[in-house]
Amino acid sequence: MKGRLSGIFMGSVNPSLAPLLAPASVALIGASLRPDSYGLVLYEMLKAGGYQGAIYPVNPGYAGTSDDVTFYGSVGELPAAPDHSVIAVATERAAAALEDAIKAGTKAATVFADTHDTAMKDRIGDMAREAGIPLIGPNSMGLHNLDLGLRITPFPMPLDLKPGGIAAIIQSGSVLGALVNNDRRLRFNTVISTGAEAVTSAADFLKWVLDQPSTRVVGLFLEAVRDPDGFIDALEEAARRNIPVVILKVGRSEASARMAMSHTGAIVGNYEVFRAAVESRGAHLVTTLDEMAATLAVFSQGREAVGGGIATIHDSGGERELIADLAEDLDVPFARLSPETYAEIQACLEPGMEPDNPLDAWGTGHGADQIFARSFTVMLKDDNVAAGLYMMDWRQNYYLHEMHEKVLYSVAETATKPVIAASNYALTDNREMASRMADRNIPLVEGTREALIAVRHLLSRGRSDHASKARPPDEMPDHPASASWQKRIASSQLAEDDLLGLLRDYSIPVPETDVATTREEAVAAAMRIGFPVVLKTLAEGVHHKTEAGGVKVGLEDKDAVASAYDDLSHRLSERVLVASLVRGDVEMALGAVNDPDFGMAVMISAGGVGVELLDDKIIMMAPFSADQALARLSGLKIHRLLEGYRGKPRLCIEGFAETAARFSRLVHDLRGCIASADINPVIVNENSAFAVDVLIIPSDKAS
Repeated sequence: MKGRLSGIFMGSVNPSLAPLLAPASVALIGASLRPDSYGLVLYEMLKAGGYQGAIYPVNPGYAGTSDDVTFYGSVGELPAAPDHSVIAVATERAAAALEDAIKAGTKAATVFADTHDTAMKDRIGDMAREAGIPLIGPNSMGLHNLDLGLRITPFPMPLDLKPGGIAAIIQSGSVLGALVNNDRRLRFNTVISTGAEAVTSAADFLKWVLDQPSTRVVGLFLEAVRDPDGFIDALEEAARRNIPVVILKVGRSEASARMAMSHTGAIVGNYEVFRAAVESRGAHLVTTLDEMAATLAVFSQGREAVGGGIATIHDSGGERELIADLAEDLDVPFARLSPETYAEIQACLEPGMEPDNPLDAWGTGHGADQIFARSFTVMLKDDNVAAGLYMMDWRQNYYLHEMHEKVLYSVAETATKPVIAASNYALTDNREMASRMADRNIPLVEGTREALIAVRHLLSRGRSDHASKARPPDEMPDHPASASWQKRIASSQLAEDDLLGLLRDYSIPVPETDVATTREEAVAAAMRIGFPVVLKTLAEGVHHKTEAGGVKVGLEDKDAVASAYDDLSHRLSERVLVASLVRGDVEMALGAVNDPDFGMAVMISAGGVGVELLDDKIIMMAPFSADQALARLSGLKIHRLLEGYRGKPRLCIEGFAETAARFSRLVHDLRGCIASADINPVIVNENSAFAVDVLIIPSDKAS
């Protein structure tokens, strides 16, 4: 073990966190021998966990040797400066204890104290930053590095945890306790309670665990992202290494109203931007702890799911129907087996039984072990099968399920695809059985729904579009005209005719337009453009023209234009925009919000009034390519209309995807000066996609 310790210290790619997360020595400031005390648990957990580094208990009340334990009166009395000092004293003494540890030369620290006092938390952070040391906490429940047997915690935790490939970074102590105390099927290499992250953030911890050879998957429970740029960098590094990152983010119900003057700013919330930002880097979002545990377990088995869908085998017709219903609800595809596979399955089954996927293979139960083993093996060999689920209400000490357990092991030994056991009922008694399966790298997932959600994440990594999701397009230089547009946006409130010029500079198709300030100019412009035309007010401060009665559509002749102009000039402004009427079958919308943490997020949705009335939108981080946009458009309900619905012609989806990509480049280039932007509608016809109405809200920085 000592040799392994030194190897990790010397070989870590990010040595700055090694003293914190893989220390050669630990000082326990506040260790105690008093029964039922945090200080005693702290010492016993570190000693009993198997840690082989030096342990220095520090407590002036126990100075000297007692019960074969050598205590030190202060951290300054230690025989050598500790790598990691654990501050386990009362809150009011935490800052002073950290200061003493820093003076003694500690290279890292953990602070357990719950510092609701912001000034004290800031003081602790300032001290650590000034000393240049990483810090867990304050308000942390500690650290578990199971590869080293390192258990730094003031609370009793199971000592029989077996190390594995899951790294967990948790911003909630209770969530850490739930995951570590209750489920032996989850095999961790590292579990970190980050606390208040006064210095070292979840992003820093993520980068470190990605460097560890044993890490197969990372789970994050997040309340806040304190270093957005570093966090995105870490997710991109995980994508490059093909290490799945599973995130449970809380606080997602808070809607953002920062940019409510635009439609997009009013309806795109913080969580939706967060989701787009992390999913575009290949991360996987879950919504409950059960989903998180299931997804971590499924990814930790290490095999990738490449193929069309899942294959499942059952001992119940009713539960086979249950998974079929839930899989349809959750959009988890069953593999389409080949005729040859069906024939081979038929040969395995009892007479009168029908081969299918999902497969009920029970029959009369005679020779069930051979039937299940052969049938499941045949299913897994089919090229269209990406992963196999062995579905039972798994319970231990039941002879039939012990038989199925042996069958599962025999199939998994020869399989090259993910093999997953799943229980339809989450409260079956299978703890010891699940641990045995985990020893063989087979996850046993509780609950049909949780199993399907976990497998859906597994399948998504095998899809052809995952790689493009995980790797945003390479940075391109800003458009040659972007600098001048930034100055114009910063210096004045641009009217729509100006903004249409901006769209033209970015090669976004727009109608032919002209500006008029008199009735005669409006009529002349309409005749030059060609009827029918549209008139729009260019009155300052009118952001939503339709609601203000500032749009006149389908004007077929000079008299109609003159009458429309008279009305607009009387009610709103003499300055109007005359534009050609663009005809099309579907209205779409593009919008963008400038999130303070993650940058420009683009919303693609149904257009017109549908942008607010219909819950039909996707969010993508700018910039993105036309191919990436095209791949996501199928997720919209309105996509069926774009494809040509009920005999209508197929519309120019590719043109709309290109328009969306160019818009994403525009808002990315101008991110320093705009808060939000809308193009609504974008009219899509058979040949093109025209942006006919545009709104940009400058940011505070622009002015």
